[in-house]
Parts: sequence; structure tokens; C-alpha cells
Amino acid sequence: MRKSYIFFVLCFFLLNSLTSGLFFIHLEAQQIETPEDIWNADIFIVSDKDPYYSLLSSSIACYYPFENSTSVLKPILINPGGELLDQHQRFIDSYAPDPLIVSIGQNLKTPYQTIIINESPVDMSIFLASFYVQSSKAMIIPYGAGNDYTNALLATPLSSYLHIPILIYQNNSQEINEVVQDLKIDELYIIGDINPDIFIAESKESFPDSISISNKILSTINQKFQSINYLTLTNPIDIQNKQIISTNITKQEFLLNNIQITVGGIPINLKGTPIITSTIKIPSGIHHLQYNVNYSSLLDESSLIHAIDPYLSCTLKDPNNVVIGYSMSPSYDVGRMYIDTLISNFSGDYTLTITSYHGLKGGFFSSRGFSRIDANLDLTIQYDQLQTSHLPYVNSLSSLAPYLTSAHGGMIIANESFSLTSQSYDNIAEGYATGPCYEEKLHEFNNDIVNNTANEIQKNIDLLAKYGLGSSYLNGHAWLAILGDTNMIPMYYYPPSQMGLYEKGLPSDNPYGLNESLSIGRILGYSISDVSNLICRTLFYETICSNPEVSSWRNMFHFMFGEGYGETGGLFHQIPYSKEIEQYGFESEVYGDLRNSRQYAEKFNVFTGANYNEYLGHGDWFWFIPSIYGFDMYGKSFDVAHLKDWVFEKPSIFLTSACLMGRVDGIPPWMNIGVTLLHAGCNAFVGSTRETGQEAGLEILENSLIINDTSMGEALRKEKRDDKIGPTYFVRVLYGDPAFNPYDPNNGFSNQGTP
Repeated sequence: MRKSYIFFVLCFFLLNSLTSGLFFIHLEAQQIETPEDIWNADIFIVSDKDPYYSLLSSSIACYYPFENSTSVLKPILINPGGELLDQHQRFIDSYAPDPLIVSIGQNLKTPYQTIIINESPVDMSIFLASFYVQSSKAMIIPYGAGNDYTNALLATPLSSYLHIPILIYQNNSQEINEVVQDLKIDELYIIGDINPDIFIAESKESFPDSISISNKILSTINQKFQSINYLTLTNPIDIQNKQIISTNITKQEFLLNNIQITVGGIPINLKGTPIITSTIKIPSGIHHLQYNVNYSSLLDESSLIHAIDPYLSCTLKDPNNVVIGYSMSPSYDVGRMYIDTLISNFSGDYTLTITSYHGLKGGFFSSRGFSRIDANLDLTIQYDQLQTSHLPYVNSLSSLAPYLTSAHGGMIIANESFSLTSQSYDNIAEGYATGPCYEEKLHEFNNDIVNNTANEIQKNIDLLAKYGLGSSYLNGHAWLAILGDTNMIPMYYYPPSQMGLYEKGLPSDNPYGLNESLSIGRILGYSISDVSNLICRTLFYETICSNPEVSSWRNMFHFMFGEGYGETGGLFHQIPYSKEIEQYGFESEVYGDLRNSRQYAEKFNVFTGANYNEYLGHGDWFWFIPSIYGFDMYGKSFDVAHLKDWVFEKPSIFLTSACLMGRVDGIPPWMNIGVTLLHAGCNAFVGSTRETGQEAGLEILENSLIINDTSMGEALRKEKRDDKIGPTYFVRVLYGDPAFNPYDPNNGFSNQGTP
């Protein structure tokens, strides 16, 4: 089918070989000769500039040909610019070494044969419709935000299930009439509160609201598949950025000169102080306050200290001297730190206290260390005055819902009311300088939102019964994907707050599981590009992992335990369990004291070289620290600052019973260590949003995966059904597609929840 491109290949070959040596083919849309040029594409690379590009791409990357209930499924990768992201390049290399790529909405440069379709979403919908040469039906969706986008989002899977074109309406009735006439379309589905002047089609059926759309989706699913296993929960308002009225930026510089020793856990300053404070006055109104801290060492490069990464920490206090947030450089970057908060009409002086440490430190029972600081500390303070409290940390994840949902033969549940930072929050949070993560008085408001969202889930499940799909869903896999960050779809805060933590409550996704009736997982990443890559690594897991060359990786299960009482878990769980799973075909290795530093793991591929990974030991939301007893606890830790640059060549899973490694409430997801492991290439992360104890075993979950051959979501559901001991029952979460079922030697690959 690609012979039509041979002429272009010959024309470009000489020119490119004489210049860069790379072979680029960029075919404009009008150079596509037959519909097969689109349908035979291997991968769709989609611009993040408009969420409607994702909606349109979903219908051509995932579709079910006519009466066939098996999908034609191609990867969709969201790309933010004209150059391929490194993580997308790695996926392409493992999925299709010589692909035909279609670039949607951007002029993409690739070393592959590439068709570029760079039009507005409205014009693109008209253009793409021309490739549906066998369709007698079409769907017209509204263009815009609010209800228009919500209705378009909910309806998009219908185009995949019926394999019909999507036409976007924006006062373009004439163009739509021409397409309807050219394609001989005789039946139109009109979505949302629009009234296009279409006079060609013989039949027009309107679906003006979410209820009518959901009914049509379920009727189609019943006819097409006779069952449903997958629901996607998302918030359509995440396509809107924070609404900035004004921005104020202040820069400050500090000179630090300090020598400190730590003896018996007590720091002693021999010279100067490692602590600085910065105060800024915030006026009345809604403000997003952000601090960026940069540490620049002035020590001679030959100094031994210069070769060690500095460690920064900070606390932020409101005008009443109450801590409203804290951060560390391991959560951001080497020698750099970030912290932010959302202030709701609470004016006054805000104080950031920064502590620096540059040297060696270690010891669990009695710490010791030496720090030598001679550095500049640059501080950038930015506060944006906002029109409302609306603050998505990961924009436009909802636009991936149609693709994710269609691939699983499911239905979308979407509503702007799911937001924490809604207009109601503006009033409830007035006089607070932080959110429910640090303020217990906001828990009731937050939890009401979660309960109302859970009620919406239940209503949609009740609707399944109308089409005979309810019992098969609840008695089957019952997957529910939560596609959104914790501002767009918040976690529930169970009491009590734990002693010694600034964070309040026990944040949990449990209520969305309806008393463990559903198998839930939150699909999250640094960005929409990250999440699109994660979804593709999941849907095409077998393709990228079935190569015989990676058979040793597929069968590998690695364990690591940490120092400081982590040895107990290693001795009584990991060592015996590692032997037990060998009967199911796994090869296992346990790494403990003296073999548990980041440097050792990087050199010997401890985590990147195994399909299954388990860690028992100390952790926090920005790192895990198995190597404590020596002299360099900070330098040997596994933190966001270093792991964000790791590469998992194959999509491993990471399971941990450590404290707080799953905490994403009150912080951007890109500061969390669990989400960072997904960013680096893992397919699933199981961890806890707060501290855990001896009840935090993983064996029930692991046995469900290995022996019962369940998906990640079902394995977590079984664990929560069988073991309700807190706090682990409340705070353990899954980040990743709940339908993802990792390979194991006993059961092989699964279909990852696709029909």
C-alpha cells in the first residue's frame, strides 16, 4: 500500500543524504492518494494544542469495522512540539522500527515516513471524513468548552464503535452538507445543544445531553459486544488552564557560608548558618504562589564536597505562622527546589524557611555527618492572581478518555463537578492558604465532592442494567480508570491524621471503588504526553515485550529491602517469597544491605532489568532510601531528581509497602516518586499516600497477579477485600491502567482488557 510514496522517497533521498544524512518524508495532507494511506498508518502523533485533535484521532486510531467486535487499534502519542519526545522515540523503536506515521495538528519532524495533516480541528474533521468511503452514517459534535466539550467527549467512542466519521460543527453547515452529500450519508447523529442546517441526510437523531449520549453508547455496546468491562472517570474542565489576571515576580539572592558537623543526631554549626528565610506580602484575592530555589556552589571544583549533590529543604508558613507546605530538592532537581500553594483570599506575610546541606550524612540509630557550604542561593517568587481557584496540575487528560475507553469497549463518565478547585471552593476555602492536604477543615468539603462523584459512578452502573450489562460488569473485571490529577478528581480523606506529619488525613481512592465492587486505578503522569505513552505501553504491551531477546527480563522478579528495620521484611517475606515464586517460572534476586544504593542499582540494572520489582523499606513522597547505615544516605537515595532521567527500556511494575511513596495530593504529580517511575517507563506503581506499618504486606496482591492471573486493578481489589487493616487499606493506591495485566511465566500475556 505504500508504493504511492516511492516517488517521494526517490526525490527526497538524494537531498537528505547530501545534508543531514537523515531521511525525512513530510507529505502534506493533499498528497494522500487513497483512504488506505490513513488506515494503514502505524502510529498517530497528535498535537497537544487542542483537545479536539485527540478526539478526532481516537476515531481513526481505534475502530471496530462494521459488525466486527474486534478493534483495529493503533497507538496515539500526544506530542507537545515539532520534535519527537525521547520517550515517544523509545516507544516507536520498540513497537514498529519502520513505521508510517500520521502527524495530526503539527509539522512534526521524524526520521520516518510521515504524513502531516495540519489543519484546524474543524477543517480536519471535514478532511478526515472523506476517508470513510463505506460509511452511511456520521456524527456531528459541537466545538468549544463547557457542555460542548463534555458532550463531544462522551460521544466520541460512538464513532469508534460504529466506524463512522466525526464532523465538528462551528457554523459550517454548508461544508458539512457537502461532505454528507459526497459520502452519501443518510443517517446523522447530532451531539449536544446544536442545530446545524443539514438538509441532505434522510435521518437525523439528536442526543442533546449526557444522559441521552450515554444511553446511545450503551445501546451500541450491547449490540456490538453484549458486555462491558471498562468505565473511565474524567473531568472535562481540565482542558482549561488556570485563569491568570496578573503575575508578580520577585527575585532574591542569598550568600551562604556554613560548616556543620552532626554528632549523635545533633547538628553543630562551626561557622555561620545553613538557614535563610524569605518573606513576601501577598495581597487579597486568589493567588497561586510558587517558589523556585537554585543552589550554586562556590567551592573549588577540586573540592571533594563539590562532587556531592547539595540537599535543600524548606517549609512555607502563612501569616499565622502555620506550616502550609514543605519541599526538598530530591523532589525536583539536583541543587534546585520547588514549592507552591493556592491561597484563597488570605493576605499577609508568607515566610519560606530554607535549610541547605552540602556533604555526607548517614546513620539510622545515631546519625553523623559533615557539611561545608559556600554558595549562592537564588530565589524566584512568583504569584499569579487568578480569577477562580481552578488549578489543574496535568492539563487535558480528559481528551485521552475516548481513545482509552474505546480501546477497552467501555463508556466515559465525565462531569466538571468532579473538581476540587471549583467555584464553590472559592467560597469554602476563603481565608485558607492551602488545600485539604494540609488543612483538615477542608476535608468535609473535599469528601462531599468525592461522595457525589461516587454517586455518579453508581448512577451510571445502574444505567448499565437497563441494557442488560450491569451484572456482567459487576461480576466481571469491573475496571474503573480514574483519568485526572487530584485537583480534578480528588482523593477522599479518612481520619485520623498521622502524628509527626504535616500532611493531614488518609487520602484514598477507595470510595470510587464502591466498597471494592470495582477494580480501580488512577492513570497519571507528568503531562498528557506522559500519559499517552503510558496508555500505549499498556495497550501494546505484548507487542513491545514479546521479542525473544527480552525473555530473561520477562521472567525476572527483583526484590530490595532497606536498612533501618527493613531487614525484617527482607528476612521474613522477600527471601522466602522469592524462592516460592520460582515454582511459577520466575527468576528472582533479593538485594539488601550493601547492595541497595542507587549507584549499585544503576550499575547492575536492579530495577530496570526486571519485569516485577518490590521494595520494602523507608520512603517518602519524593524518594526511597534503602541505604542508611553508611556515610552518604542522601547521595545513595532513589529520588525524583535522579530517577526522572532513568529509562526503563521495558515496562516494569513497581510494588512497595514503603510510606508515602504514593502521595500526590497537594503537590504536582511530577514531584512524586511513584509517578516519576511511570515517567521513566514503568507501567504500574502500587504504593501508599501516607505512612504504613506492619500490615503493609504485598503477598495477597502479588499472588493474585501471578497465581490467579488477574489485572493490576483486580489484584488491588482482592487485597482490599481480604485485608481491611488500616492504614494500608485506606492509603494503598494503584497508578496505571487497572486493566493492565503484566506478563508472568505461568500465564503469559493477556489482552490488556480489550474486547
